[in-house]
Amino acid sequence: MIATRRSPGRGILLPLVLELVVVFVSVYAAFAFSEYQAQREASERRRQILLALVREIEDITSNTRNAEVQVGRMVAHFDSALAVGGTPSLIPMMEAIRVENHMWEAALGSGGLDLLDVATIYQLSDFYNELNGGFARMEQLRELSQALLVPNAGAGTSEFYERPGRLRGKYGWYLPALRNLQGVAGRITTKGDTLVARLGARQGETPSASRPR
Repeated sequence: MIATRRSPGRGILLPLVLELVVVFVSVYAAFAFSEYQAQREASERRRQILLALVREIEDITSNTRNAEVQVGRMVAHFDSALAVGGTPSLIPMMEAIRVENHMWEAALGSGGLDLLDVATIYQLSDFYNELNGGFARMEQLRELSQALLVPNAGAGTSEFYERPGRLRGKYGWYLPALRNLQGVAGRITTKGDTLVARLGARQGETPSASRPR
């Protein structure tokens, strides 16, 4: 009977293959765990960014909501007074209103927007662009008030009105500017409310119940 001889190379190769498999599995498992951790960290960072943006937008719309109401009352009073031939006072808009948007600026500067989907980034950009446009219009109204209204604050109605119910051309900008400001405040508020609802839904959270709808 002839004994079967095992090849020495085969005995060496098997442990080597097993060792390579173990190394491969270990490396793959470490890589998979690292990816999992990175995804969890990105998800948590995204959640924190969205939450902070929601809070910032709610603060902004709280101010624009009030501004829309207050300017709307001024417009209604002015319109009703002019309609009956009145000469309502032109109130200078001198208050420098600036709502801070630190979180949005931080998200832009830190690359935080890379964690958001394109549709959300577009909607956020549209909201903050509208807000910046409102700031610009408010600054224009402030400059006009400072240049034309404040120096003539003690003048009689003849300075502002060519006849009862009709402003002089020099001051014809006043009422359209107020209406424009009211419209901008309304658009910012509407876009902000829509955005908060969208971001809140994406996080599975409910927007602040204290905010009037």
